[in-house]
Amino acid sequence: MKRLNRTNWLEADQHGGPVPVDAEAWRDAFLAIRLDPRVPPEIAAMFEAARGCMIYGGFFAPLVTLGVEHCYRLLEAAVRARCAQLGLPVAIRDRQGKDRPLSFQHNLRQLIGREAISDADATLLRQAGELRDWAALPEHHAVIGQEYAITALTRTAGLLGRLFAPPPH
Repeated sequence: MKRLNRTNWLEADQHGGPVPVDAEAWRDAFLAIRLDPRVPPEIAAMFEAARGCMIYGGFFAPLVTLGVEHCYRLLEAAVRARCAQLGLPVAIRDRQGKDRPLSFQHNLRQLIGREAISDADATLLRQAGELRDWAALPEHHAVIGQEYAITALTRTAGLLGRLFAPPPH
C-alpha cells in the first residue's frame, strides 16, 4: 500500500504490481457497468458510492476494498428496500415501542416466500453477507484488486436489476 503524501496523492497506486496502473482504463472499466434504472434512488446512490471508491482506488488501493465491502452492504439495504416496496415488514416493535429492523436473513426469507427472487439470486445474496465478512479481514485486502472489484460491482448491478424487476405474472 502506498503511503499518501502531499506529492503522490494524485498519482496512480500500482497495487503492488510492477507496471503503473493506466488511470483512464481503470476508470472506464468501472464506468462501463450499468445499473438498471428501476433501482430506487437511495440504493442507486449507494451503488455509486461503491463504484466511486473502486474508481478512486486507482489512486489509493484500500479504497477498492471499501468499495467491494460497500457492494455487500448495499445488497442488504436493497433486500430491505424491496421488502418495503412489496409491503412486507422490515421492522418489529419492541416492548419499549421502538422499531427494530428485521435481519437480512429474515428479509431474504420473506422475498423467497413471496417468490420475489430466484433461488440462484437468493444464494448469491446469502453469499454477499459471507463475502462482506471475508473482505473485512486485513489478510484479504491484497487479494482485492481490479478484477475482483469489477466482478463484485458487475454482480451487484445484476442482482439489483433482478431484485427490483417487476414480478413475473
